[in-house]
Amino acid sequence: MKRKSINPNILGFVFVSIIGTVNHFVFEWSNESVIAGIFTPINESSWEHLKLIFFPYLVFSIIQYSFFGKSKSLAFSKAIGVTVGMATILAIFYTYSGIVGKNIDTINILSFFIGVSVAFLVDSKMQKSSTFDDLYYNVIGISLFVLLTIMFILFTFAPPLIPLFKDPISDTYGI
Repeated sequence: MKRKSINPNILGFVFVSIIGTVNHFVFEWSNESVIAGIFTPINESSWEHLKLIFFPYLVFSIIQYSFFGKSKSLAFSKAIGVTVGMATILAIFYTYSGIVGKNIDTINILSFFIGVSVAFLVDSKMQKSSTFDDLYYNVIGISLFVLLTIMFILFTFAPPLIPLFKDPISDTYGI
């Protein structure tokens, strides 16, 4: 009898969804530890909430690379997947809040899960395609992950003074 293998995308969706949800509270639980703030939201800005998908997705990508096989396009497909997932979250948030004129927590939470789903869907479709199997694409993918990581760290401490980075509750930016 053929043994079914675990689908890494389903496992990844569950992992990112759980870790991302828990991470929403880590900065507060850690008595506002700067180290925790690098990887988890430090305020209620849209940018900071993208950490909820990005860092768990990055961790899962490393786990997937280590334990589930080494797809030739893994780094590129993962980097594009998480970027599209983050863009989906922002698109949902700014579209609905622009239409209704307020922030609705239920829709925000739902947008997170939709963004995670979209990220893994894009990632999965790209890995199945042989279009991105060249080493060149994986270098781009790793570079995108590094760039986004640097941006998240930098903008935790010195965010641009634009609405994407502004905490709507305290009207402040960064730590």
